[in-house]
Amino acid sequence: MSRAKDRKIKKLKKQRLWPYILGIILITLIMFGIIFSVSLFLLSNIFMNKFDEAINNSEKISQIIETKWDGESEEELEQIYQSILEFVPESEEICVYDLNKNIIYQSGEELPNWNIVEEDLSTDEAIWMLTYDEDSFFYLKDNESCVNFKPLEDYLENFFFGEETTADQYEDVEILKIKMWTAIKCDNYYICTKNIMSINESELAFPIVILMVLSSLEVVLVIYYLTSIISLVVERRKVARILETDMVTGGNNLQFFVKKGKKILKRNKNKSNYAVVIIRLEKYRNFCSCYGVHEGEELLELIYVTMSKMLSRKELVARGDKSDFALLLSYTTEEELRERLTHCVKHLCSTRARQSLEFSIGICKTDVVEGSVETLFNYAGVAIGNLAPDSDDRTVLFTDEMRKEELWNRRVENDLDRAIAKKEFMVYLQPKYSTKEEKLSGAEALIRWNHPTEGFVPPFRFIPILEKNGSIIKIDDYMISEVSRLQAKWMAEGKEVVPISVNVSRVHFARPDLAEHICRLVDEHNVPHHLIELELTESAFFDDKEALLTTINKLKEFGFEISMDDFGAGYSSLNSLKELPLDVLKLDAGFFREEDTDGRGKMIIGDTISLAKKLDMRIVAEGIETREQVDFLSTMDCDLIQGYYFAKPMPVSDFETKAFS
Repeated sequence: MSRAKDRKIKKLKKQRLWPYILGIILITLIMFGIIFSVSLFLLSNIFMNKFDEAINNSEKISQIIETKWDGESEEELEQIYQSILEFVPESEEICVYDLNKNIIYQSGEELPNWNIVEEDLSTDEAIWMLTYDEDSFFYLKDNESCVNFKPLEDYLENFFFGEETTADQYEDVEILKIKMWTAIKCDNYYICTKNIMSINESELAFPIVILMVLSSLEVVLVIYYLTSIISLVVERRKVARILETDMVTGGNNLQFFVKKGKKILKRNKNKSNYAVVIIRLEKYRNFCSCYGVHEGEELLELIYVTMSKMLSRKELVARGDKSDFALLLSYTTEEELRERLTHCVKHLCSTRARQSLEFSIGICKTDVVEGSVETLFNYAGVAIGNLAPDSDDRTVLFTDEMRKEELWNRRVENDLDRAIAKKEFMVYLQPKYSTKEEKLSGAEALIRWNHPTEGFVPPFRFIPILEKNGSIIKIDDYMISEVSRLQAKWMAEGKEVVPISVNVSRVHFARPDLAEHICRLVDEHNVPHHLIELELTESAFFDDKEALLTTINKLKEFGFEISMDDFGAGYSSLNSLKELPLDVLKLDAGFFREEDTDGRGKMIIGDTISLAKKLDMRIVAEGIETREQVDFLSTMDCDLIQGYYFAKPMPVSDFETKAFS
């Protein structure tokens, strides 16, 4: 998957669950805090009102007693107390003590508990709350209070979670009842009043309604967030399914294949053998050109449906790129797997009997190499890439040698920039000799790679890789710069320099400003342009002919000489000689390697040289290894000879010895 596509998919899935979960937690905590605060506030108001009422009653009783009683007669105090009960019925009992806490008068059987009060009672400013029962203790001083809420807790628990009750059962029911003694100091005695603070159900109705409303609001918010989480999960699954659906066949795409395949292999790792297979419909573009894109897409859908019906539950199919189909197949033996795939292809071809369909198959067994499903899919694609175009057997199995070759290809690509920066690529020069004088009159620049770990790497191991991926243009620039630097160095030393030819790949000619670019590279070292000869292969002529001619004409205007390399290596065209304004024609070494028993080869070479001379071109013959070949070319008026007879490609230092000593 490309990085751009991966980023888009991640963006679609970016909405996360944790904000909603955090929202539930925060809402719950906030609402709990609000409910607790409101509860405390409402209950505190009720308690404080009750408490203030009890204090007021006690103060009223104390004022009446202190006003009407002479402090001596108990009968008089009894009469006063009875009269008080008529308008202060909440006061159940009173006790009067002297300052030494000796009882003077007692209206009932209960007495306040003085033992729980340790503070000094001598002050006139304090009102003391005493209880006769520690289980219902209520004590107040300096606005600090403590109360036993057990009766209220029992009520609330029964109210919300208890058995169903009728309204009559709870009418005017006392929810909380606290018995409290209040001690008020007078001039010569203490007046202790027993008060009852009770809270009924009707008094708690409003607070309970408020709490139920707040609790309902919290439930609504929690349900909202839970619904949002469920909706998000559902939407994610929908998005995932859309992303994993192929828009052409309506079936699974490669993303689903990788994810699901991983699970299948994990579950069946030790149960059966598996292989990742690519079945490629060849010439799909031609099919669409003939029958239309719509018909082509219908064909792909038919292929997908047909293959889906041929798979078991533990197998998988998906459409990959273009006309590739990925399969995850279980098998017992390799022979059985091949037979099954052959049968599958025959069945696919029979679905369109009137149209000729051709398929190629790449197989990567999971026991051959380790890796993810995506890696195995790529390896199956590498296997197809190793099929020869004219091969009768269109099924190829990925091998460990292919894997090593693929790793080497990747290493070449990865190490290229570093190798250029550190000058690991070395310039080798193969001398060219004049035919008549047999004097060193030129050279061809060839490249070698001195790899830090692989050692000396020959060109055939990295040049084809770089040509395939387009990175060969970096090598072209490197060689032109290095050769220019060498020429400048020799010129500065007063050496008699000779022209050196440098290869320019066909890929480079796609650059519209190539001529100007090469000029800049050479001019950096102030080297005359005629000392740099640029070689191109004849295959470049079959790309963009107009662009090629424009670039060559510009280069010639700048003073560079242009040569055609490997003439005669393939199916050479005389049109290329007619239309390209070349300066040098290099005869391929293949002309001289095969035995010429009937002399036809010599006639072709002679006529080619004669034709080139008439077109005002110089001739270079490469691959010359014998004296007989040298003598023959001399009689044919060939200009330069390049080959092992005179010299092999050599390092720059050896060339300097041969050329300048």
